[in-house]
Amino acid sequence: MKLWEYSGKRVRIIDIDGQRHVGFIEFYTSELDDPDGIACLSLRPDYNPDRILIDFTESEIADIEVLSANAPQMTETAQIAI
Repeated sequence: MKLWEYSGKRVRIIDIDGQRHVGFIEFYTSELDDPDGIACLSLRPDYNPDRILIDFTESEIADIEVLSANAPQMTETAQIAI
């Protein structure tokens, strides 16, 4: 699997336990950058209001599908005072 191809995309992951996870891939970590030497994807699930990321290694992913190439729309806007 070429995990880096999913970085920055909205995906559906089916893990090896058969559970579905839908969300936005925030980060790809290569095996060279991971302390355990295992590449992984960090998913921000749609159903998680706390914005906690879930990491999936390649061996934990049974199937992955790109749902949209674009980042989800933000519902809040931030204003910066200058």
